Amino acid sequence: MEVSHGVTIQARTYGGAGGGITVNVQRTPVRLPPQTAYGMTISSTADSGGGLPDLGVFAHEKVYTVFLDMRSTSSDYTPSWTLQFARLRSATEKDASASSEGLTPLFPLAKEMPRLNSELIRTYLRDVIVVFAAMDTEGKLQRVSILQTPDNRLNTPILAALVHWNFQPAPLNGQAVPLKLLIGIPLLPYE
Repeated sequence: MEVSHGVTIQARTYGGAGGGITVNVQRTPVRLPPQTAYGMTISSTADSGGGLPDLGVFAHEKVYTVFLDMRSTSSDYTPSWTLQFARLRSATEKDASASSEGLTPLFPLAKEMPRLNSELIRTYLRDVIVVFAAMDTEGKLQRVSILQTPDNRLNTPILAALVHWNFQPAPLNGQAVPLKLLIGIPLLPYE
């Protein structure tokens, strides 16, 4: 049996009386490879826009916005999530306006979709949940918290899913740096 691109071909012989070929065409969703590029990256300051509301996370610094492809197969209807990020500076770094020029966009290596209640999604259709997280130099999320939600019942499954996320570390001039992130999760039907 050979399987290629969702087509299965099987050869069968019935009772020794010659051979027959049966072709079964099965529509198998093609799994998408991990995202390694963005169609668009927005560079802005905190109060000038970029995809999510200004919630006081970013101030006087360069902020990058990208859109995460959350589909797992080519036939998925899962909407993209908005990801805003900037360099996380230590308390000893006084100059918040120091250049983040050359910060490479980050890509998720492992991601998990939250299992959200479809009734709640219908109730809050088109609302956006905004999550804050810090990312360490190994690409792991820390200090994950919900900053904006239409209903607290949505928070637990989102936080439980984000625990399993891991990113490619974000280099700045060849050195991995910690980041602060905002993740915008739109409440839209996933089917």
